[in-house]
Amino acid sequence: MSELLNYHRYLFQWHCRKFFRFRRYLSEAEKAYLEVCFSLAKEFREVSDSGYEHFSYYSYSHRVHGDKVNSSRLAYGSVAHPQPALEAARPVLRERSLALDAYFLESPHSKFYGLGWDILEEQFKVYFRVQPVQLLPDNLKHLLQDYDLEDHRDEGLVSFTYTRNQLSESKIYLYPKSSLNLPAGAQGQASMVSDQRGLVTQYDLSQPEQWAQRLSGPGRRILELYRELDEELDTIQYQDEENYTLYFP
Repeated sequence: MSELLNYHRYLFQWHCRKFFRFRRYLSEAEKAYLEVCFSLAKEFREVSDSGYEHFSYYSYSHRVHGDKVNSSRLAYGSVAHPQPALEAARPVLRERSLALDAYFLESPHSKFYGLGWDILEEQFKVYFRVQPVQLLPDNLKHLLQDYDLEDHRDEGLVSFTYTRNQLSESKIYLYPKSSLNLPAGAQGQASMVSDQRGLVTQYDLSQPEQWAQRLSGPGRRILELYRELDEELDTIQYQDEENYTLYFP
């Protein structure tokens, strides 16, 4: 049994103890999927075929709105082994009766990335990496008409959100090539284009301690808990000091 497999099992259990009891809400197929993802991991960071280093194959996130905190948000998949991860995901997709666009399952330009949950919001998410994003189907490509794709990396990310198993949002993540004009403490960004919310920006952080000062009490308490694991804030979606989403890693 690999050290990394044990780490992911421990990390999941730690989140169940500290933040949200995921196991109570996940089906047996979903728990089996997570176990496959735990076993597929060979590095803490995996690099995509295009050389991009900032795709996280797992994420625990916390959405803060004032005094309310949603820590029921979890995502797992694989960058290095998309096909085995997809095979493990198929029983989950079947039990939810989700019919995905064949493009994402069959096109050589699409690779499965992972599954995600926001249990309190009753949301389920499916992610794919697409390269190049210019070859997305027309029903999604129109979302990019206001963006110069030459200024972004060739590889993008597509996410489908299902609320109570009905498609409720489609998103495309673009990754700018330039690191200019980033806020202090950030090293990169993702531009999320949603068919429901327009443009939402996320920042990959190089100096998370700078951002800790900009968070309200609930956010600072979350960061303090992660110090038990020597884990720092990796990514943030920030509106103001009362409204933000924290992503680990």
